[in-house]
Amino acid sequence: MSVREVFEKPEIMVHFPEGYRWIALHENNDVYAHAAIAERDENLEAHLSIEKWGPQVRRNLKEDLDWFKGEARRLGKKRILGIRSNDQGVFDPNLFRFARLYGVKDMCVFQTVALDVEP
Repeated sequence: MSVREVFEKPEIMVHFPEGYRWIALHENNDVYAHAAIAERDENLEAHLSIEKWGPQVRRNLKEDLDWFKGEARRLGKKRILGIRSNDQGVFDPNLFRFARLYGVKDMCVFQTVALDVEP
């Protein structure tokens, strides 16, 4: 298993608000991705930031997905809801192709905007 919970917010997710659990995905202690997960009603919200790519990472992700599914079941959640955000306003068509490799069937486009409010 290449998944472990970490207790400090990963640098790549420094912009995330508090309230998430932080997960490191690794092979031989070499971290290749981080995830942020949170319980949302009947869903387990999951954000995945892959920092290194390669064939072994792709194989590891298949096993990692089993951990996420198990964690969702343990928490009594019906589904994992993956969310991708891009602060450059860019739609990534590769996301759906990538997700299908891991058995994801229900896909939709979800766009967000953020408005900073000065104190």
